[in-house]
Amino acid sequence: MACYQLLAVILLTDEVAEPHLLWDQFKARLCDDVKHKLHHINYYQADQEKPEDDIYDYGLWDLNRILVGIGRSLADFPPMSLPQQQWAHRIPNPLLQAEQYNVDEMATLVDEQRAIFNPDQLLLLMLSWSLSLTIRVIFSLFMLLVVVGRHFFVIILLLRLEGEVR
Repeated sequence: MACYQLLAVILLTDEVAEPHLLWDQFKARLCDDVKHKLHHINYYQADQEKPEDDIYDYGLWDLNRILVGIGRSLADFPPMSLPQQQWAHRIPNPLLQAEQYNVDEMATLVDEQRAIFNPDQLLLLMLSWSLSLTIRVIFSLFMLLVVVGRHFFVIILLLRLEGEVR
């Protein structure tokens, strides 16, 4: 996970001209733990061979999940590959498994309850969604400031060095 986060930060700096080449060069190392993850979520049996395409696709999905969490996605970095499978639907939620909830019944119940919300409850629901989006936007702006600040620092450093050389 830490490697995906590092790659996400590298992508966010927009310093890499060809991010797909960076992915191609390091995807085997980045996806070292994916075989174990796929076995752990019971996607494959322990003795079953895991196709490399699935392993790298899961790696792309995991990287994209991190980027989406901060308001970006792999689609923002063409020609980066995009995950081809819907991994989110294949990964069981441990909280729901521990309680042995029927996910389909819960989804139906949520839809039924949402239909009978009064206007104040709907407003609170919308406000909570907006707050979540606002927090993501603030985090994205913070990351942008970090990137811009880093460039500003480098420019100031170069100007000082240039002044010392003259």
